[in-house]
Amino acid sequence: MALNITQIQSLVEDITDLDIGVGTNYDITPDLFNAFVREGYQRIVSTFSRWPWFQATYSLNTVAEQRSYTSNFTKTAPTSASGLTFGDIREIISVTNETDAGNQLIYIDNFAAEPIWVGTNDISGIPNYFSLWADSLQLWPKPDDVYELTIRGFRQPSYAWLTDSGQNVDLNDEFHIMLINFVVARLFQYQEDPEMAAVYMRHFEQGVAISRDDLTGPNANQPLILSGGLQTDPMSFQRYMANLAIRAVRTGEWG
Repeated sequence: MALNITQIQSLVEDITDLDIGVGTNYDITPDLFNAFVREGYQRIVSTFSRWPWFQATYSLNTVAEQRSYTSNFTKTAPTSASGLTFGDIREIISVTNETDAGNQLIYIDNFAAEPIWVGTNDISGIPNYFSLWADSLQLWPKPDDVYELTIRGFRQPSYAWLTDSGQNVDLNDEFHIMLINFVVARLFQYQEDPEMAAVYMRHFEQGVAISRDDLTGPNANQPLILSGGLQTDPMSFQRYMANLAIRAVRTGEWG
């Protein structure tokens, strides 16, 4: 059940029999209530960095001779958004070059890449590796042309719903009720009722654990393969030469 901040407040008031508002006639201030809601939300989000709700696909066009990218990311799925920065992306899972024959970039540590592409050896070409450093996406070698990259990963959580009742909690629906359990636990703790606080906190922790196992378990539609399976080599010599040939046709230059 998807809930917004107004609905959460109403349910919390019904469960605790406490009134939330400004003034002496109220038991809990809105600021304290919002603080507990934010705390519970952050606790759920921090327990796992790859909640399915945050999955996103981005695109990025490279710039010739530019290695580091901190801006101009465009989210293409599940919704569209342009003008994003690297900070809007929580975690990057894969980077794929969609230009010409294409290739999937391989993650490499920044410290491992720097000794290779250094000085006169820092020759631009088709990006084959990527690294993450100082809130930026680094490409190795640096592009020698414009390449369209597809980036799959997880976006940062949004807190706009805390102040906009028109938006639901930015998390999988099953966590919305659990968030209420956390807020109720914290309010009972604030009211110096440790027994009831412990009951609701236990419901919160058990619910998050159960949903995490369900959402992060193996896909039942994919059989377990103990050996063999899909074999690909994104760095194969044939793919590299195919890229060079396609570029030669497109630019009239080889190499």
